[in-house]
Amino acid sequence: MSTPPPPVSHTTEIVIATVVGAAVGLISGNYFLGGVAGIVLGIVLSVGKTLYLDRKRRR
Repeated sequence: MSTPPPPVSHTTEIVIATVVGAAVGLISGNYFLGGVAGIVLGIVLSVGKTLYLDRKRRR
């Protein structure tokens, strides 16, 4: 029986998304827009990293 792969850490993506979301909110003056931008960016980066690592592990 094979061992499961180690879990994927998404700390870097969360930090990047938080900084970008805060910057968008502060620059535009619309904090809701900054929050939504941060959440969307965090999801996109996390999914991208998961797919990349999954593809890399299969090779």
